Amino acid sequence: MTLKNQKNHYNVKFLKGYGHSISVKDSKIILKSNHDPFSPPEQEEWFVKNMPYEKIVLSGKGYVSTEALSLLSENNRNVILLDNHGKPVTFCNGMMDSLTATKYRMAQYDTFRNPEKCEYLRKQIISAKKESQLKLLRLIGSEISELPDSEHISAKVYWTEFAKFIPEKYQFHSRNQSHITSSKNNATDIINALLNYGYSVLAGEISKFVCGFGLDPYLGFMHRSHTGFQPLVYDIIEPFRWLVDYTVYSMANHSSTRQRIKLKEYSFTKDGTVVLEYSLIKRFLEMLERQFSQERKYSFRHGKKTKDGLKSVQEITVVKIIIQNLVEYSTGKQKSLESNNFAFFDF
Repeated sequence: MTLKNQKNHYNVKFLKGYGHSISVKDSKIILKSNHDPFSPPEQEEWFVKNMPYEKIVLSGKGYVSTEALSLLSENNRNVILLDNHGKPVTFCNGMMDSLTATKYRMAQYDTFRNPEKCEYLRKQIISAKKESQLKLLRLIGSEISELPDSEHISAKVYWTEFAKFIPEKYQFHSRNQSHITSSKNNATDIINALLNYGYSVLAGEISKFVCGFGLDPYLGFMHRSHTGFQPLVYDIIEPFRWLVDYTVYSMANHSSTRQRIKLKEYSFTKDGTVVLEYSLIKRFLEMLERQFSQERKYSFRHGKKTKDGLKSVQEITVVKIIIQNLVEYSTGKQKSLESNNFAFFDF
């Protein structure tokens, strides 16, 4: 929840519990959460233009009226539906209907049918991903200086090193799902579970921008044969995963016990799958939202800039800029899309 006249750090709303819902009454959006079966549901009412939430995350079984979904989409509010384990079920974004969007999509098809251009884009994505991972490892205290060329081996090295900085009580030793996939294997430790939630929300943000430009999220240049998720979103997410990784690391090592992951906030099923309490997921998504909202200097040719030629933008805005650069590369307005045009954070 936000405070009036203060900067909104929590423009994400998390709804969970049997019977949670989004509906419309008297022209207001009604948000109802029922995560505690022994207490009355929590309910908020907003005129959609005054609603402080840019995204609404739903987990588990609930109800969304078509009228509410239409109203939210028309006002650029993102609805992200996850299963009980934090995996994406669907993203609901507004439709892009314009001649410009049609031209962008046609250029995307032409570009992604070109093997040389696809290989070029793939190399830039992988290079950007590795650089962001190295910077994150150095930030948290690792002395590692480089990652292997092989993407598969590089991922193993990264997660092995990352695990060294997670307290042993959380029993995290490796990433049991290195990507968002349609795999039915669920997280068996709290760190992997939070990573699942974080990647899904990040993917929802990317999907919103991809659809906002009119691109086809189901045609990727790197994971074109991937069938369990939107391939283009799956491509673009790679250099930005550090936003989620760093949030999980920060929560596991937070100086405040109130913010830190508590052992009593999650449990395990008979098959070893971890189950998270509502309060933990809500707190994590709010921390992730703050990470998305962090501002840094970035080279962007539009808008007001500082004397050094850079502009202050939020981390999540960089994602939108990169997608715009991809559009301009596809339409021929940009001749290259070097890895240093992707999202690299500086500390």
